[in-house]
Amino acid sequence: MKILQSPAKVNIGLWIESKRDDGYHNIFSFFHTIDLYDRITINPSPTLRVRCSVLDEDLQEEKNIVYKAVVMFEDATGIEQNWDIFIEKNIPVGGGLGGGSSNAATVLKFLNDYYNNPLSEEELFNIAVRLGADVPFFLKGGLALAEGIGEKLTFFTETLSEDIFIVYPNVKSETGKVYSKVSQDVLTKKEDLNIILNLISEYGVKKLFEIAENKLGEVAKSLYPAIDEVYEFLKYLGYKPFITGSGSSVYCLGNPSQEVEIACKLRNWKLIKTKFK
Repeated sequence: MKILQSPAKVNIGLWIESKRDDGYHNIFSFFHTIDLYDRITINPSPTLRVRCSVLDEDLQEEKNIVYKAVVMFEDATGIEQNWDIFIEKNIPVGGGLGGGSSNAATVLKFLNDYYNNPLSEEELFNIAVRLGADVPFFLKGGLALAEGIGEKLTFFTETLSEDIFIVYPNVKSETGKVYSKVSQDVLTKKEDLNIILNLISEYGVKKLFEIAENKLGEVAKSLYPAIDEVYEFLKYLGYKPFITGSGSSVYCLGNPSQEVEIACKLRNWKLIKTKFK
């Protein structure tokens, strides 16, 4: 039996540059892994099974992205894959924290290590891209600038270690639905994105906390009132809230006040204390 740790991530800012001909969007965002993990148990088995602690039909068996990752690994290597995989979810589902993408990348890395690297880094990356835009990032983790649909990654040697807390309003945000509502006025010009890069180059990655904004998150707030409620509540208390991904999670630097802890209990919001890692 092998137990794998599958990390979450947050976006520190997310800007949308353009809509592509294939219907996807070109983004500009900074991904950072955090100290929050799903726990994946993997055992050899007569057949391939993927189960999940969350009773969501889309997370069970063939519908789970991990199942798809294992099948694609089998197709690429010709090595038959029979495993019993159980995912204990600690990362909120539909919260913009990359849980499913991380699960897929974590299992892909395990399989490649287990069989003494039959796939090169490039081949593993290509499988990851086909699985989902965020999956390639989780093959390495840390801090990276993500461009394109999220697959063009520039990793930083510098990473962050600040404490953060996350408020998940128990609402599952549908990424496709949020992107479908992106209008022309949400897009950011290339020259403005270059200014962001210049500021980071001059002042370091912590400058992001001053300038980060999530254009996709603004769209998510209009679709899911619960995200807006969390965001405005934290802002009212004096925090600078950041929406991660397409929502629904909102995070802040530091530790939650007593008011935040009480509000989360009263409103059935999930409060997670963690840090960049």
